[in-house]
Amino acid sequence: MNSLLQYLPKKAVERLQANKEAVLIDVRCEAENKFVGRPTDALFVPWLDDPDWAPNEANFIAAIKRFLGDEALDVEIILICRSGYRSDDAGKCLLKHGFTNVAHVVSGFEGDLDENDQRGNVNGWRHDGMPWVQC
Repeated sequence: MNSLLQYLPKKAVERLQANKEAVLIDVRCEAENKFVGRPTDALFVPWLDDPDWAPNEANFIAAIKRFLGDEALDVEIILICRSGYRSDDAGKCLLKHGFTNVAHVVSGFEGDLDENDQRGNVNGWRHDGMPWVQC
């Protein structure tokens, strides 16, 4: 089985620019995606969400395949969540189900907690100046 690649935000953007077929998938919940902001041009496929707050591997895999079509297993996929933990779990799930080119953003969208238990001040997609939008 292939291993899950780990990228910092800048490397993820470089990969997306180098491979126009690559996709960035935001696996955070709907509320995070809507209210915290999201990476520009990311697909949205939650790994877990309200009301169950538990991963549903079958639904997750099916949603990714719907977005990516027949070649889904070989598409370069980069996952992102808040801080890198859910995207790691989601990436391992994809590998387990036959996807071959999967990475995740280790610092996530908001990054690690700082000394005041706040995100966005240490690292992460937004902190590192990668493209994002907020509604």
